[in-house]
Amino acid sequence: MTHLTTLRAAAGAIAVAVAGLAAQADELKLAHFGSTKYPLHVEVFVPLAEAFNDATGGDMTMRVYPGGELGAGPAKQYDRAIDGVADITYALPGYTAAQFRKTLLVEIPGVLPAGAVPTAEVWEDLALIEDEYRRVKLLALWNAEPGVLMLRDKRVETLADLAGLKIRVPSQNTGRVVESWGATAVSMPITEVYSSMETGVIDGVLVDTSTLSSFKLGEVTQYVVTGMQGTNSMFMLVMNRDSWADLDAETQAILTDLTGPELSEAGRVTMSNSATGALKAWADAGGEIITLSPEAAAEFDAASASLAEEVIAELEADGVNAAAWAAALKD
Repeated sequence: MTHLTTLRAAAGAIAVAVAGLAAQADELKLAHFGSTKYPLHVEVFVPLAEAFNDATGGDMTMRVYPGGELGAGPAKQYDRAIDGVADITYALPGYTAAQFRKTLLVEIPGVLPAGAVPTAEVWEDLALIEDEYRRVKLLALWNAEPGVLMLRDKRVETLADLAGLKIRVPSQNTGRVVESWGATAVSMPITEVYSSMETGVIDGVLVDTSTLSSFKLGEVTQYVVTGMQGTNSMFMLVMNRDSWADLDAETQAILTDLTGPELSEAGRVTMSNSATGALKAWADAGGEIITLSPEAAAEFDAASASLAEEVIAELEADGVNAAAWAAALKD
């Protein structure tokens, strides 16, 4: 091979490599920790990618990476969006609670009016918490169904029955709710709950019932306790700011149209339907639902009644304008 031929071959290889990089740069990577059967994967993330690809005509595409392909576990998904490991990630504000102290007020019983839908309330007054998302581009933010107690083998029919039990929680605020009920709060990602329930490391979990199916917790849960005011967990889809800035104005407009309140509502409805279906299937298979008596439910609610005021006061003392946010949620 002559020197000229060698240079031509090298140039060809470089061209192929550059073309490959260009192709990669034209793909937005959406990463999440659920499986390919996870309801949000099937009903929200894949349809979002398909709609985006159709709208752009393939000039820019979106690909969904499920199952932690771009980094395992739910706790670090927010950081992966910031660091650019993925362009878009599905994450929980509760796993990085220090970043989302106002957002997470909605977790606490009594912050929202009875019957209010957190997703709608949050988007109505989003301007009051936008500063918490300054490190990313917020694409969607929604709530699951209120959390209930799911227990390995302990019957809980009164507040006293919960005393001393180890209950997994997704965030600091939900931990405070559990502790107000007399239990011991244990923080861990949802992906670790099954094995911890199975082995008795924890006695139960405060979470929405979609996880009976989506994370197979129905296999290790004997009792589901309902009737008290549950907590509201929030979920988000966030984008790396540089990835957003690199999109041209037309592509930004397409992504804006496909996300925001409408996508958030789709996430909420998907999780709500999943929760309802999973609870019914679990109960039909022999699981026992314990509905607290009005007197027992009132005990639970009274125990957590002061938390909202306490947390708001603490945030205000730290210079976080939580009172205005809480007041807006009440309107």
